[in-house]
Amino acid sequence: MASVRTVIGIDPGTQRVGYAIIEETNEGWRAIDSGVFQFSPRLPVAQRLAMLFEELTTLLSEYPPDCVVVEEPYVRPFGMKSALVVAQSVGVVKLAAVRAGVPVVSYPYTQAKRTLTGSGSASKTVLAAAVQQFLKLPELPPWQDAIDAMAFALCHCLLTPLSEEVQAIR
Repeated sequence: MASVRTVIGIDPGTQRVGYAIIEETNEGWRAIDSGVFQFSPRLPVAQRLAMLFEELTTLLSEYPPDCVVVEEPYVRPFGMKSALVVAQSVGVVKLAAVRAGVPVVSYPYTQAKRTLTGSGSASKTVLAAAVQQFLKLPELPPWQDAIDAMAFALCHCLLTPLSEEVQAIR
């Protein structure tokens, strides 16, 4: 009997949030769905976060995952304000996952790039090509946020072998 694991990857933000649903079997990976949730920058941040929670709750019920993977925010010395806003989005992702009873893990963007390409400083183009190759996609989604979400889901799959996670759940 083949083991199957469903992983949802999330690229957080407050105006645009990328998501990807990846299914892993002993034979490899398959993209089930991907896209972006878009929120008007004219809305207050709190309202966008509430809308994100609702979108994630729906996504988690439509595609019940074994794990949610979200980008760990990186704080640059000159970008503290934007990092704090993104961190709020990460908190909403974690809350939605925990409320759905789903484990949640996070990885820095450099870890996802290193795991998929061998270099933590790989360009977005190189990362996208790696995602396309791993998932055997005829074409990439039009949104970089969704591609990044795929990268986070794949990163987790590669760092946590299917057999280990299945045993941990049992």
